[in-house]
Amino acid sequence: MYYQYDGSFTGFLSVIYEAYHDGTSHVEGIENISAGTNLFDEEKIISANLDKADKVLTGLYRKCGAQTAHTLYYAFMAEQPEREMLLFYFICAAFRDPDTLAKGKADPWIGQVESWSLKTSNECHRMLGLLRFSELEEKILYAEIRPDHNIAPLIAGHFAKRMAEEEWAVHDLGRHIVVYYDKERILTANVTEQEKNIKYSPTEKKFRSMWCQYYRHISIEERRNPKLQRSFMPEKYWPYLTEMSKVS
Repeated sequence: MYYQYDGSFTGFLSVIYEAYHDGTSHVEGIENISAGTNLFDEEKIISANLDKADKVLTGLYRKCGAQTAHTLYYAFMAEQPEREMLLFYFICAAFRDPDTLAKGKADPWIGQVESWSLKTSNECHRMLGLLRFSELEEKILYAEIRPDHNIAPLIAGHFAKRMAEEEWAVHDLGRHIVVYYDKERILTANVTEQEKNIKYSPTEKKFRSMWCQYYRHISIEERRNPKLQRSFMPEKYWPYLTEMSKVS
């Protein structure tokens, strides 16, 4: 049987819940519903269900520990092609024998899942230092990013703690999603290009100019090392850094 879901982590865990209910041996494939229908095999469309997803994640946490649950989540958010079946095998192995993952680190498929998780985690940590907020006319703090992995929901908790008294939004331009914090809760929404109408406050415009001047002032021409700079601050992130907007 082929299972289809909405592409969300909640939806994926809901599929896992249904797969165990139907019998895991019947699972032939798990696909994002956007991939279209399979004309020659039996399909089952699964709706995202928070209760079912929570039961799977809680069960995984209790039996295998926080690290396994963390690895699963971050590997999923890496958004690798055809990730679903590999993550399904990962979950089945974990539930069957929690020690399997530790014993099987030499197995390529387990290493692949852990590699996805690590890449997502590394980009999260890098983005915490590179993300730049700007003030909009509405006094909301706004940041644009275009990460390789779906990390906006993962870094939101960090900024909710650090800027608990501020209203802010992180916009993932590539995925067309916005993670928004209203001083009480974190919300995620889809955004189209037509809906994007960014207007910075007058104060923000002055700050940007001052920050670029400061960045140029502290730089020492004789010590410029573009290769080293790119190792700490990859060039793909430069378009979204305030200090790089006027510095080539």
